[in-house]
Amino acid sequence: MAKYYVKSGSLEMIFASDKNPFEAAQQSVWELNDNDTIDEYFYIDERGFRDYITADGHTCVFKSMAVLDAAGWNMDDM
Repeated sequence: MAKYYVKSGSLEMIFASDKNPFEAAQQSVWELNDNDTIDEYFYIDERGFRDYITADGHTCVFKSMAVLDAAGWNMDDM
């Protein structure tokens, strides 16, 4: 079981899961609240929270729109 640190904007979640990094990012969007903001990208790493400055070759980076679309979010309704 992997432990993923998922970060995008103010959203920071830790998941212990058998899912892959993209699925962990999808799961994290359901934990957003009204005060959270997300960046253009989601950063997923097993070594701690990363962002555009600290991400490296081991960090999985996904476009936020791809994650939101896959999670079933419709941005037109917001």
